[in-house]
Amino acid sequence: MKAGTALIIAALLTFVSFSAARMDASIFLPSQGRVGRPDGGKPWPCCDMCLCTRSIPPQCRCTDVTDSCYPDCQNCACTKSIPPQCHCSDVINDFCGDRCTPES
Repeated sequence: MKAGTALIIAALLTFVSFSAARMDASIFLPSQGRVGRPDGGKPWPCCDMCLCTRSIPPQCRCTDVTDSCYPDCQNCACTKSIPPQCHCSDVINDFCGDRCTPES
């Protein structure tokens, strides 16, 4: 009888602990929509050198170097050389998209 009562109490405590659990809205992984563009678009039309994390969804950025950034890029970094070498350091929660040049 005592073993049965202890088992029932343990089951109730387990149930109460799971039902009392709540999700804290301040704890998010970057892969849960806190990184990237609000409109879900890409800051570049195409990308040859895409670097992505292994998270789900992936966090990707295009590392192509060009002479200027595309207008949709929010974080453009350029050298002061002539011609300038620029890359967009925006991170999106999706793959980079189509390649600019066909694969060999």
